[in-house]
Amino acid sequence: MLLQKYFETRFELIDQELKNALTFEDKYATELKKAIYEAVIPGGKRWRPLLLLSMFEMLTGFKKHRAFPDALKSSVAIELLHNGAIVHDDLPSVMNRTQRRGQPALHIKYGNAIAILAADALYSLAYEIIGELKNPEQSLEAIRILSNATKSYGMIGGQVVALSSRHKVMKINTLNYIDMKKVGSLLQAAADIACLLSRADEETHQVMRAYALNLGIAYQMIEDIEADYSRGSEGLDEEYVPVSKASYTALLGFDKARKTVENMLADSAKMLKPYPNNSVLLEFVAMIKERLP
Repeated sequence: MLLQKYFETRFELIDQELKNALTFEDKYATELKKAIYEAVIPGGKRWRPLLLLSMFEMLTGFKKHRAFPDALKSSVAIELLHNGAIVHDDLPSVMNRTQRRGQPALHIKYGNAIAILAADALYSLAYEIIGELKNPEQSLEAIRILSNATKSYGMIGGQVVALSSRHKVMKINTLNYIDMKKVGSLLQAAADIACLLSRADEETHQVMRAYALNLGIAYQMIEDIEADYSRGSEGLDEEYVPVSKASYTALLGFDKARKTVENMLADSAKMLKPYPNNSVLLEFVAMIKERLP
C-alpha cells in the first residue's frame, strides 16, 4: 500500500509538472499547442521519469533533499524527449504507425508537418528545462547526458539501425543493439542524472546504469512475447505462434526468451541488494515481472 501511494504521488507530481511545462500562450500557434499537449498528457506510463525520481530518492535516503526540485525537472525533461521520439517514430516515413495509446497517432490527427514540429518543440523544451537546474555545472552535465542519449550513438542511432534492418534477416546482436539504443539510452540517462544530482559514487553510478538497462531490455522482450504470440485455447503452450521475424521470441523461441527475461530481472534485483531503501526500485522489477506470460 505504501509503495502504491508512493507511485501515485510521484506520478501526480510528474504529470502536474508536465502540464505546467506545456502551458504557454501564443494565439498564432493554437494547433501546435494542442498537438504538443496531446503528444504528452493523455496516457503514458511515465516509466522514465518515475525511475529517475525514485532512484534519486533511494540514493538520498528518501529525505527532503535540496536537489529534489531539480530531479523533478529532469524527470520532466526525460519524458518530453521520450514523447518527442514517439511522435517521430510513428511518422509514415519512419515506422508508419497509425495508433498510439489507443488513439490516432499525432500525424494522423494533425498531419505530418504539425507532428514533426510538435516533436521538435518537445525536444527544445526538454533542453530548456534541463538548462534551468540550480547548479550550473550539474545543468551542463545533464544537457550532455541527454544529448548523448538522443544522438547518433543513442536513440537516433538505434532507430536508424532498426530502419535499415527492416527487410533483412535480423540477428540477435542487431536486435540487442537496437533495443539498447532505442529503449535503453533514455533509461540510462535517467540513471545518470539521478546519480549526478544525488552525487553518487562511480561504482553506484555504474550499478544504476546496468539496472536501468536491464529493466529496459527485459520490458522490451516482454512486449515482444505479448505481441508475437497469440494465446491458444489451452493457454500458454505450443499454441503460441510468432508473428514477427525481428523479435526475441522469433529469434530465441518462447521458452528461451522467457527465461532470459527472468534472469535479467533476477540480476536487476540482486544489483539493488547492497543499497538501503531499495523497495521502490525492487517494485519496478516486480511490476515488469508481473507482465511476463
